[in-house]
Amino acid sequence: MTTLPHCAPPTPSRDPAGRPLGAVRCAARLGERLGLDVEGDDIRELEQLGALAHVDEFRKRGRVYPLYDLAAIDALDADQVTPVVTARTRWHAASMTTEAAAGEIGCGHSEFAAAVRARGIEPGRCGRWARADVEGLAADEDFLEQLRADRLVTADVAATQILDCARRHFDIAAEHGWLRPVRYHDKEVGRYRTVAVPLYRTGDVEALLTRPGIDWEQVRACPKGRPSPLLAIAGGRKVSRAQLIRAFLQGFGADHGIEMWGWFVAGPDVWEIDWERLDNGPTKTDVAGAIDANPMLRRHRRAIRLHSAAGAAIRFARAQLEPGATVILDTETTDLYGAICEIAVIDASTGATLLDTLVNPHTPIQPTAAAIHGLTDAEVTAPGVPDWPAVYRRLLRVTRGRRILAYNADYDHTVISQDCARCGITRTRLTDWSRWDDVMMPRSYHARARRWLPNGGGHRALADVQTTREHLLRMTAP
Repeated sequence: MTTLPHCAPPTPSRDPAGRPLGAVRCAARLGERLGLDVEGDDIRELEQLGALAHVDEFRKRGRVYPLYDLAAIDALDADQVTPVVTARTRWHAASMTTEAAAGEIGCGHSEFAAAVRARGIEPGRCGRWARADVEGLAADEDFLEQLRADRLVTADVAATQILDCARRHFDIAAEHGWLRPVRYHDKEVGRYRTVAVPLYRTGDVEALLTRPGIDWEQVRACPKGRPSPLLAIAGGRKVSRAQLIRAFLQGFGADHGIEMWGWFVAGPDVWEIDWERLDNGPTKTDVAGAIDANPMLRRHRRAIRLHSAAGAAIRFARAQLEPGATVILDTETTDLYGAICEIAVIDASTGATLLDTLVNPHTPIQPTAAAIHGLTDAEVTAPGVPDWPAVYRRLLRVTRGRRILAYNADYDHTVISQDCARCGITRTRLTDWSRWDDVMMPRSYHARARRWLPNGGGHRALADVQTTREHLLRMTAP
């Protein structure tokens, strides 16, 4: 979406005496002295006219704002400033904001930005648009009709509001390529995942109403449960790309004795394919060759990607669940990156608990941490609760010969390393990062999440490691 300039940018928060100020504060100072309604844009216009020069710059959120010397501001007189203020006032009366201009035409901000860009219309001062230009667009019937025809709609809107038919009839038209989506819109589903929704051009949908051979009254009258009349026109159901790919995955996998996986990624409109990695098993070249040897599938070769982050996550999870390969660890701490006050370890393959204990951290638990895991100072300092050196020796035993898994492994590795250093424990394999693996990233890749997914175990060490294992088990499914 085009970012259009606006009239009042933020100014620096500091205002020490004698230091340069931003345009808005300079305008307030100048207006108070001269008795004029001066705005920040007037200061910038005075610079454009050569009456001022900025002496420094202020950066905020990627934007740069000029700073002006107060002595230069105080040296300006009414003869210099009044014409600039008057010109701005007149321009405001003859212009419109972006929001008002889009409303005048009856379109959204992005549609307005595309329209003015296509016609070479530029904004004036303060990012405002000449009223004459906007009214010209609003009176141009050809332009308004093109704007309406180019408007994008979802499949549901296309079917029910434009074609006035059931969605299944529209899907047949899309399936046979009578129209294609212009782009996809990422719609958030929950906090972490999105689905790609296809968007169709209104004009393309309306063109279906005049497509030769289609009796839309007959289509609309077709009762639910009976085949759509569009199937007779289309020659029956089309073998879709998805069906071809699924059949290939099943057949090639059976021929080579491996599992194959496929995912449709709507945004780029591609299929990602992956498979088990076995000694002497098929390689990427082998799979690509088999696709090219299939005449029907070869037509879709550009829409097929071999290997994927989701496939790598499946292979990762299967390797971690091999008997005796790994353990899963989690810690609770007294603060963010504080001392460990609870730790749990389970066998990744069997789920058996290998270690589950509170730890005396010899430091208070902070309220923010207690609110998360619920542990109290009284619990972790009770008689019999071991401190870190004692727990460390047990941790060494249960992790011997195993790789260590954790959900957000960087955190647990860091707090263990810190506690070891605090207790004078050096040269320990537990601080060797090469022995650790993280589950959070593969799980998020497997789920195609926009952000790293939370573990969701309840923030007690044993519950968290058990939840982490459940993620691994779900990731091993085909």
